[in-house]
Amino acid sequence: MNAEPSPRPRRNSAAQLLDAASQILAERNSTEVSLSDVAAASNLNAALVKYHFRNKEGLLLALVRRDAEVALAQLNSLVEMPLTPEQKIRIHVSGIINTYARHPYLNRLLHELLESKDEAVVRELNAFFVKPLVTAQAELLRQGVEAGVFREVAPMHFYLSITGACDQFFYSAKSLKYAFGVLEVSDGMREAYAEFVVDMAIKALRKQ
Repeated sequence: MNAEPSPRPRRNSAAQLLDAASQILAERNSTEVSLSDVAAASNLNAALVKYHFRNKEGLLLALVRRDAEVALAQLNSLVEMPLTPEQKIRIHVSGIINTYARHPYLNRLLHELLESKDEAVVRELNAFFVKPLVTAQAELLRQGVEAGVFREVAPMHFYLSITGACDQFFYSAKSLKYAFGVLEVSDGMREAYAEFVVDMAIKALRKQ
C-alpha cells in the first residue's frame, strides 16, 4: 500500500508577514502600519511579528531588503552586460522608476528608515541597499569614462541627482494634483518622465 503523501509544508511565516505588510502599505499608499494590522492581514499571531522582526522598524527594514534585493541583483547583472555605457544608464534609470512603481511605498520607507533615530537601522540600510547601489553606479560611470564617452563625474553627484529625480516623481505624487492637475500618475506619464530623466543624465555625462 502506498503511503499517503505528506502535507505540503506551511509557507514561511516571515514571508507571509512581509506579504501582508506589503499589501497593506500599497493599499494605503502610506508607511503607516501597525504590527496588529500585519498579524490580522496574514492570519498569524501577533507574537510572530515580534519574533521575526522585533518591532515595526525591523519589519519595514526586512520589507525594504526583500523588495530591493531583486532590483540590486538586476543592477549588478547590468554592470556585466555587453552593452554600451549609455544603454546601461538608460536601463538603470528606467529600472529605478519601475521598481518604485512596482512597490509604491518603497521610496517613502527609504526616507523614513534613513531618518531613523536608531543608528543601527540606518547602518544596516546603507550596508545592504545604499552602498551596493552607489558602488554599481560608480562602476557604470567608470566604464563610460574608460570607453571615452563619459566625462569624469563624481559618483556622489550622480547618485544624488538620479535617485533624487526618480524618487521625487513618486514622493511628490500628491502635490502634482494641485500643481499640474494630475489626478493619477499613468504608465504613460511614468514612461515619459523616465525618458526625460534618462536624457538629462546622458547629456550631463557625455564628453563635450
